[in-house]
Amino acid sequence: MVVLNVSAYRSDAILLTSGGITNQPLPGLDQATVTRQALDTIAAPESLLARVRAQETIREMLAWLWHSAAEPVLHALGHQDQPPYGKPWPRLWWVPGGLLALLPIHAAGRHTSPPDPSHRTVMDRVISSYTPTIGALAHARTARPAAILGTAIRSLIVAMPTTPDLDRGAQLAYVPAEAALLQARLPNPTLLSESPFPYDTIGGQLPTKAAVLEHLAACAIAHFACHGFSDPADPSQSRLLLHDHRTDPLTVAALAPVVLDHAQLAYLSACSTARATEERLLDEAIHLASAFQLAGFPHVIGTLWEIDDAIAVEIADTFYAALAHPDGTLDPDRAARALHQATRALRDRQPTDPYIWASHIHAGA
Repeated sequence: MVVLNVSAYRSDAILLTSGGITNQPLPGLDQATVTRQALDTIAAPESLLARVRAQETIREMLAWLWHSAAEPVLHALGHQDQPPYGKPWPRLWWVPGGLLALLPIHAAGRHTSPPDPSHRTVMDRVISSYTPTIGALAHARTARPAAILGTAIRSLIVAMPTTPDLDRGAQLAYVPAEAALLQARLPNPTLLSESPFPYDTIGGQLPTKAAVLEHLAACAIAHFACHGFSDPADPSQSRLLLHDHRTDPLTVAALAPVVLDHAQLAYLSACSTARATEERLLDEAIHLASAFQLAGFPHVIGTLWEIDDAIAVEIADTFYAALAHPDGTLDPDRAARALHQATRALRDRQPTDPYIWASHIHAGA
């Protein structure tokens, strides 16, 4: 585990390993630069030109983050190159503090075309996960009845191709395709779908807050394909936008009383589900991904910023394929590795476009 701390006095990484606890000074990680980089990351591009500039901004940020934080940490831990072929990849949990929680530390590095022969990226040396606190990771690993793989697992799919009360329904054109592939891949799926299209065959019970919470308690895997909203003034009111999001929203706070005895994996295929934007509350790491983790899901997939829904389908498809055993049964404990494979495959194809592949993160065990 790597606990990152940035202050006006100094910046450090506290390294927790099986051999003990050590400290790695990070003099290049100054507070002013972290603040500027984090605020640049928050800004969502709205035009094609803005997206092109965002790619350049994120590439520069990832290179800076590598030299200032990730490279010294990986060197201190002995991860100085890509693991040899056929050897297991090391796991690393990041515990970012303050504004660092907004930055994709898992994607830090020099992503170039052709690829950097020295593998100077986090993605090419370790499999990364996040946790808001050390205690939250311990909670995610708390002993519970073992999940029964295969047909005994139940799954929930929440699909919102259009959202009531948003401008033109804020259509997500690829959500029907995402829901269809999930029905083919997930065991015993229950589909809650908002579907205004007469030719669409995936419609089912409407995805209201009450319906989601009712099914969530009995499901091991929950996948949400919808819009998300991060509330900067009150992070506990950050929400997934369901059918009744105006009248009875599914917020971070709404998850607190839910008993999730079967929970294994929550996949939040929505925008900004792992982002906190209120600077006063960043140290509390309150956002949808951490809420699902603390509510009882040992594994959560979230996003740091807006995602393209066509890319979201591709990442989800590759993720669930990598989650499967050779016999086809799904193992949620493969979640970190599966996401690493999915995002790294997209990175290998489009290395200079980090805006499309650096957003997805794994949180939890």
